[in-house]
Amino acid sequence: MYQPLHLKYRPKKLQELVGQDTIKTTLTNAITSSQIARAYLFTGPRGTGKTSTARILAKSLNCLNSKKPTATPCGECSSCKTIDSSSSLDVTEIDAASHNGVDDARELIEHSNFAPAMSRYRIWILDECHQLSTSAQNALLKCLEEPPAHVVFILCTTEVHKVLPTIISRCQTFNFRALSVDAIVGQLHKISSAESIAIAPEAMRELARICDGGLRDALQLLSQLSLLNSEITLTQVAEVSGSISEQDSIALLKAIHSGDTLSVLQSSRTLINSGKSPKLILSSLLTVMRDLLVVKSTRHSQNLIAGSVGYSQLRSIASTLDFETIDAACAQLQKSEVQLRTSTNAAIWLEVCLLNLMRKSDRDRAVKETRLPATSQSKVSDKFDKNHQKIEVDSPDFETTWAQVVAAAKPANRALLNRAKIAELSADSCVLAVEKKYANKFQTHLASVQRIVTKALGRSVTVTVKQQKELAA
Repeated sequence: MYQPLHLKYRPKKLQELVGQDTIKTTLTNAITSSQIARAYLFTGPRGTGKTSTARILAKSLNCLNSKKPTATPCGECSSCKTIDSSSSLDVTEIDAASHNGVDDARELIEHSNFAPAMSRYRIWILDECHQLSTSAQNALLKCLEEPPAHVVFILCTTEVHKVLPTIISRCQTFNFRALSVDAIVGQLHKISSAESIAIAPEAMRELARICDGGLRDALQLLSQLSLLNSEITLTQVAEVSGSISEQDSIALLKAIHSGDTLSVLQSSRTLINSGKSPKLILSSLLTVMRDLLVVKSTRHSQNLIAGSVGYSQLRSIASTLDFETIDAACAQLQKSEVQLRTSTNAAIWLEVCLLNLMRKSDRDRAVKETRLPATSQSKVSDKFDKNHQKIEVDSPDFETTWAQVVAAAKPANRALLNRAKIAELSADSCVLAVEKKYANKFQTHLASVQRIVTKALGRSVTVTVKQQKELAA
């Protein structure tokens, strides 16, 4: 009969556990020194080995080929075989989701008083124990604290915050952590070789990355991909898992950076029509932007990449962007992610978000290109200070720069800013010329105006306001 990979390669001994070295060492030493706790609590994400470890611990305690508990159960005696097949009289696995009432807890307590039929210990494994009702958990408190000498409880849960603190305090707690990408890749390589499954190295790494630290999920997906009967590629992993491929991510990113509105809308619509959710598209784009920040910040960042885009591609894209632009894009995407979650039309909101992101990229590039060179700024300042001559308010360079400042401001502030013009601009100061009737209003909101100008120009600038007749004098 066909056996899924995650069951076929389920660990049989503590030494076979993947990515849980501390837990493996602690339990091995506890069994070897006969320091067996009355109750254990295994917590952690799905697919990290909690239930498998509970079964291994049960076999270690009850292996009949050893005179005492052993860290290396034989796997051949009747006790080990019945535990593996879930038919042991002395090891009972209970699904707490379907046996979560106080009556179930009372029945468990009553049966725990019976001596084991053929083994050393009577072991109860409560899977997803957080599903037990509050009354059921309270009913188990006394039994967990002082169980019969022949009883061991093993509680497993993915949501330890739902377990009563009084239960946790009566158990030895072992926190199973999500497996690293390298640990999952190592196991996938081992199993794919044993099963003669052809898979490209980059596809294997992408498979490990998208499973969020769960080895069981990775093996399930590998089993499904193996049915393609060809070498598993990066594109196939993206298609089967429903993630965004590297090519799609790069195409969307380049369309945004180049300001190609049609390509941006077509790319997003194509992804949505292929079954990708707007939330997934936005989250994938945010991950790529995060990777760009990492690549922009440090040289040796190959092992820090979290998205689907390769390191060489990220380096190429990052070379055309500055850090501030990427950081602003991350902030915009994170803000839009919250709005997307509450939107009634997520696809339309995604397109609006991408267009705003593209417009912001264009505006930042335009502002950068229109900044005055430092030498030119100092000459204008010197002329005004030394010769006391009127600076031409209608200078073409000043008009363009101020237009960019107004465009970068919020719509509510543009009406006021349109009443001013740049009279003088240097490296750290800006003099605005305004009509007399608007001078008081500008002075009142001077701090806000200074923040707007500073943000638009990309450097700290002190803003002062003068009436046009003062400049003329």
